[in-house]
This record gives sequence, C-alpha cells and structure tokens, in this order.
Amino acid sequence: MNRPITKWPSVAVEFAFPAHATLRKPRSFGWLLVAVLLLGCGQDDGRDEAVATLSGDGEGFRQAAPGMGVQLPDDLGAHRRFRLEWWYLTANLQAADGSAFGVQWTLFRIGLRPGPYDGRPPGWRRDEVWLAHAALSQPGEHRFDARWARGGSGQAGAQSTPFRAWLDDWELAQQPDGGWALSTRARDFAYALKLQPLLPVVLHGDDGFSAKSAGGGGSMYFSYPSLAINGSVEVEGRRLAVTGQGWFDREWSSQYLLPDQQGWDWLSLHLDDGRHLMLFRIRGDETYHTGTLIEADGRYRTLQASDYRLTPQEFRDSRFGRVPVGWRLEMPAAGLDLVITSWSGDYWNAGRLRYWEGPVVVSGSQDGEGYLEMTGYGDSGNDDR
Repeated sequence: MNRPITKWPSVAVEFAFPAHATLRKPRSFGWLLVAVLLLGCGQDDGRDEAVATLSGDGEGFRQAAPGMGVQLPDDLGAHRRFRLEWWYLTANLQAADGSAFGVQWTLFRIGLRPGPYDGRPPGWRRDEVWLAHAALSQPGEHRFDARWARGGSGQAGAQSTPFRAWLDDWELAQQPDGGWALSTRARDFAYALKLQPLLPVVLHGDDGFSAKSAGGGGSMYFSYPSLAINGSVEVEGRRLAVTGQGWFDREWSSQYLLPDQQGWDWLSLHLDDGRHLMLFRIRGDETYHTGTLIEADGRYRTLQASDYRLTPQEFRDSRFGRVPVGWRLEMPAAGLDLVITSWSGDYWNAGRLRYWEGPVVVSGSQDGEGYLEMTGYGDSGNDDR
C-alpha cells in the first residue's frame, strides 16, 4: 500500500571535510564514568558493545510506537525523551579517472536519563552522550575517524529550526539560502560535496514506525533515499572531482533490539532503473526481515518477509571475524533477482561502537550500487580509537 509522501524542499547541501581530526579522550573521571554508562561495560552476555547499547529496555524513556507519525522539520531535531537516535549519510561516488569512493557520516545521540532538560543550567552534566563518525572508503581501503562529547555544554547537539546537528566543528547545518552545509575535519581524508534530493522523504514501516521484531522493539525512521551529489575528495595528497548518489537516514528509538537479537544486516540500494531499496535482516532466536521498495517516481511500500528472500552467499575473514559480504535478493513480484557484493577489503568502523559500513555493487536482473551495514559480528572487544 502506498503512503502519502511529504516533500523535502529543493535544497543544496555542501559538505566540506578538511584533512585532520583527533578523537577526543575523557578529560576527567566523571567523563570516563559517562563513557562506561554509555557503552554498557559490565555486560556479561558477551555481545558487541554497539548491540549492547541498542538492546537496553529504555526504562523511563518514551518508546517508539505505531501511530506516532513523523513531523517535519521538527523531527530533524533531537528527541530527548528517547534514548537513541542518529543522523546518517552514505554516498557512492566516482571520479573522472575512474576512482570509486564511499562516504559515510553519522551523528549519534545516546540518552543516559530521559529529557527534556529545559530550565537546567548549562554545564558538564551526565544526561546524554554524542558521537560523530566519518569514513572514506576505496576498494580495498577504509579510513575512519570519530569524536565524542557529552551534553550540557553546547559541545554537541541537534536542533530542527533552523536545522543544525554538530559535534565541535563537525557540523551539518541549514544555511540562510535554505541549503545545508556539513563541515568535518578528519585525520587523513577530506571531501567537499553538494547534495540535491531527487525524491521526497520516505516513511518506513507503519507511517514512520519501523518494527525490528515481531514482539516489540523498533524505531521511528525516515529517509531521503536519492541524493544527487557532486564535489571533491581529498586523500593521500590528491584532490579529485567526484559525482554520485547518496542516501540520508533519520532514526530514533529507546529499545531498538530485543535481548535475544545479536545484530543486523542493513542494505540501501540504488538500482539503475531508478528504484531504491532499504532492507533489514535482524538476527536473533528468529530472524526478522523488513524493508521498503521505492519506485522511480517516489511511490513506496513496506516489504514483509513474504515479499522477498535475502540470503548470504559469500563470507570473508575480516579483522573482527567472519562476515557475510555477498548476498542474493529474490523479489519475484518486483522482477528482481539481484547479487549484492561488497567491495574487496575490510570496512569496519573500529570505534567504541563498532560496525561494518562499506559500499556494495549490484548485478543480476538490475545493476546498481549502495551500502552494507552489519553489527554484532566477531569478538566483543573494541578499539579505543
């Protein structure tokens, strides 16, 4: 069933990534305590820290549920009554010399106690923690940088009107002309990109409520699935003009996963016939499938498990264990029989919340490209970078 579509005004988005950044370390015992609370240290179930963080029951926080709906632009801002949220961009880019790049930028907010925090004086309080991730991928290579901050000081935050999401000088913000601009400094890469939406917003699941199991848990979730991109990438002393396409996600929740769920495999795909796909496979006692098929004209529908079959077919030994990097997607009613393959290499974002995030190539009944995200694989250790 198709749903009404809320349109995103035509805007230009400029991303500028100069070439140096450092990950901020705790400056006090209090800050370290916040990190311990955030990251679920002391969990005895052996799960990856990212999964442990996403699996709490969110006691005291508001839970995402059907019927809440999505309101724009308000829902571009922070949701302090909820425990978890993120602002997330992926992009597949090409240079004139044939070089291919993948770009990912994400800002996370994790609440330690429910908001709102109105009327409280500013300061280094322990209400919430923010993390920002930036990555640049090439076939066989992956560069990643991260920053983190705590709430209360103005060091990090997000607001809806005008839209602004930031951590230190990593900032995604609406401009006076109505466009958006993102500036981020990474250790060993840079990019400056402009983005233009080609399709309006998509509300996943039940008018924006995206269930992650049959028995509870889920998120409010919307996307801008088709962004035309142009700009430049800088890496290893070279600056290259690039063009391509991207996907922007906005998601918030308080209990994203249930205790039995070990993690997920997520795909965003751009097909050459103009269609786009979002697919989730959530691994637990029972595997849960959900997705969205977006037509070239912007119409879309939620996919049930009976609508398609997503099967891992190729595995790779990686830095943190064996991961599925080749997939087959069968969706007969949509005329799709696709082979989805990760670029060669290892695409772990090896920070405190560790996950695989890398580009994929699509072949079969349609050609295309996109991104693969995986959580909950390998050992439970994490780097401190």
